[in-house]
Amino acid sequence: IDRPIGGMLRRAALMAPLRRAAVRTMCQKATTTAQASQIVRFLDENGVVRYGQPVGEPDQDRTFAYAPEGSQRRRIEEALLLEDMDDGYGRRQRSPPGTDTSPLDPASAILTRHGLPLFTKPLRAWGTKDTPIPVKISKLLSPIPTPPAVWACGVNFTEAYAELGLEVGVYKYPVVFLQNPAAVNNPFDPIVIPKVARGECDYEVELATVIGVDPEGRLCKNVSVEEAKNYILGYTVANDVGARKWQGRKGGGQWARAKSFDTFLPLGPCLVSPSAIGDPQNLRMTTRLNDEVMQDGNTSDMVWSVYNIISFLSQETTLLPGTVVLSGTPRGIGFVRNPPRYLKNNDRIAVEIQNIGTVYNHVLES
Repeated sequence: IDRPIGGMLRRAALMAPLRRAAVRTMCQKATTTAQASQIVRFLDENGVVRYGQPVGEPDQDRTFAYAPEGSQRRRIEEALLLEDMDDGYGRRQRSPPGTDTSPLDPASAILTRHGLPLFTKPLRAWGTKDTPIPVKISKLLSPIPTPPAVWACGVNFTEAYAELGLEVGVYKYPVVFLQNPAAVNNPFDPIVIPKVARGECDYEVELATVIGVDPEGRLCKNVSVEEAKNYILGYTVANDVGARKWQGRKGGGQWARAKSFDTFLPLGPCLVSPSAIGDPQNLRMTTRLNDEVMQDGNTSDMVWSVYNIISFLSQETTLLPGTVVLSGTPRGIGFVRNPPRYLKNNDRIAVEIQNIGTVYNHVLES
């Protein structure tokens, strides 16, 4: 009995270096020390909030591959901690202290002061030249925890005008309103419908733009349409849930109240850099309710572009870093259907935008 066990132990000892080399090779293939193009905010296995660059399979396109549990699409399970956003644990454990002492540029310094994620290089592993060490993702969080403001633009798709019985051009300026920042929800957490809003809650897939600062560190104020892109930190996906009766009579005709209930604004699953997105006016957007396609549109159908909306909002108004700007939803919303399709208990709702990812939520009634 002892002899086979001893042989197994010897073989295990001989194989250990090979396994370590294989893992190191996989990490080198799957990771990079280059500038990140996407950021996830997450809890690690110790319950600590982290910011990282997601890691995928070496042989797959891992740039924007996100999906909820239970989906057939691959999920992101690990991330590389980002240098400027780490809370100190990663520097102590993964890389020698004082490795990089270069000062932050003006824009990075302001964003760091506001606690915002930066598209920086991942931390390198201690004792290696190139390979960062992935950290296990326990739970994905919204990329922006509590924005200083949430601005929304309603009725902003030409096909949505027709759906609502309106003519394009009826509004001379963007229809904008504020929402409660506390409504922000994690990308895969439940949407909770309160008793006061049962039987009236609707879905809306929306491109969410997160405001930053320009390369010189200047805040977003009085910017032109052409300058607006310089103030974008990144893009993410939003499900802009709204209670339709509160949007009308119950809310006194003001839309903000209807959109401000807790959990009504899931954001995520990641923040994608403007350079990775390129043109924000050419992104497919879809909504699936219990696997049935409800919305299928494209940002090219917007009446006012993302840059137009930012420029309009910034007129004599400072858009603080971290501000979220929602840019409207395509046709297919629930309340205009016959019969209406409102969110109800145990529904599954998935909103997706091309090149960013999917926000997937279970609906619960309180």
